[in-house]
Order: sequence, then structure tokens, then C-alpha cells
Amino acid sequence: PLMWCKLQTNVVHRPAPPMSTDSSSAPKAPLRLRRSLFHLLASLPLPALALLLPQAAVVALAGAVAVLAVASEAARLTWAPLNRWFLRRFQGLLKPAEMRRPTAATYLAVASVVTLAVFQRPVAALALFYVAVGDPAAGIVGTRYGHIRLPWPPGSSRAKSLEGTLAFSAAAVGVALLLWSVGVYSVLWPAVAGALAAALVELLPIPIEDNVSVPLASAAVMGVLWAA
Repeated sequence: PLMWCKLQTNVVHRPAPPMSTDSSSAPKAPLRLRRSLFHLLASLPLPALALLLPQAAVVALAGAVAVLAVASEAARLTWAPLNRWFLRRFQGLLKPAEMRRPTAATYLAVASVVTLAVFQRPVAALALFYVAVGDPAAGIVGTRYGHIRLPWPPGSSRAKSLEGTLAFSAAAVGVALLLWSVGVYSVLWPAVAGALAAALVELLPIPIEDNVSVPLASAAVMGVLWAA
């Protein structure tokens, strides 16, 4: 009995392994890199198809993708076993908040349908290209090289960096220049203005998902300027 008491004492009072409280040690960079590459590869096909196919066909395709995405999200968020399966497969691509709410990809799928249905085809394609390339550029550069943190949201660990915003701007303007050089449109400056508007909206603390606000705001700016 004495030996058993000593064993219990050793088990109960054995110190737990220390847990790191340094948020910088979390695998932030690998997660952001995986998300950025996934975002790029998943987002590029639709605006590319928008430049090649009739607008009605692209809207129908985008609508089918959005319906599938929304239905899948509704199913996994209401049926716990399905959500657990989903998290096991895709946890490496998800932010913690997305484990219990729709993912950014679903928001982008819905916003893509609206953008393609409301705006002219070149305008909608440009706006979706800006999201496809600008967001990953901002994420990768901001995570790896972002030192100048901007003061919003106040007190948030998700404060964005000046370097990330400049990377978004450069990537989006690069897309505008590329498509202008191959003759997708003849007047460059509205496309550049739309690229900069996309970067600005992504930067500002707007209480709307970036994948919704950025393409719609960018397309609205370009639509107004090209119509003027």
C-alpha cells in the first residue's frame, strides 16, 4: 500500500509538459502558404473561362459551382459527422473560424456569380482575376516580409501589413497590364484604377468578407470608369 501511494503521488504530481504561449511559434506561414496556393489554383479558372466563353455560359457554370458550395457548407455545418470528415481532410487549409462557419472559398463562389451576372464580361473577369492573384500575393508577402503593420483592426493580431498591400497592388496591376497587352481591352487606366481599388478594399477594415467586397467594389469602379 505504501508503494502504491507513492506511485499515485508521482502520477498525480508529475508536471505537465510546458505549452508554448508564443503565438509566433504557431505554423502561421505554412498555413498561409497552403491557403494562398489553393486560392490561386482554385480561383484562376473561372475568370479565364469568362474571357473565352459566352457570358451566359460562364454565369451558369459559376452558379452551379456556387450552389454546390453552399449546399456542401450547409450539410457539413448541420451534420456533425460530415463536418468532422471535412475537417480531417481539409483542416490544413482552414482558418480556425472556418471550422464552424462557411469558408472563404464559398463566399468567393457566391460573389463570383453576382459579379459575372451584374457586370460586363471583361470587367467581371478582371475583378475576379484581381482577387485570384492579389489575395495570395498579399498573404505570402505580408506573412513572410510584412514588418510595417497597419493600425487596424485596432488591437487585432490580424492587422495587415503595408508590404502585403503593395504586393496585392503590384499583382493586380500586373494582371491589368498583361490583359491590356494581349488586347482584352484597349483603355488601360480604368483597369489599373480597378486594381488599386481592389487593393484598397482588401486593406480597409470593412465588416464584409474580402472575397465578396473586393471583386464587387473593383468591378463597380471599372464599370463606372469605362462607361464614363
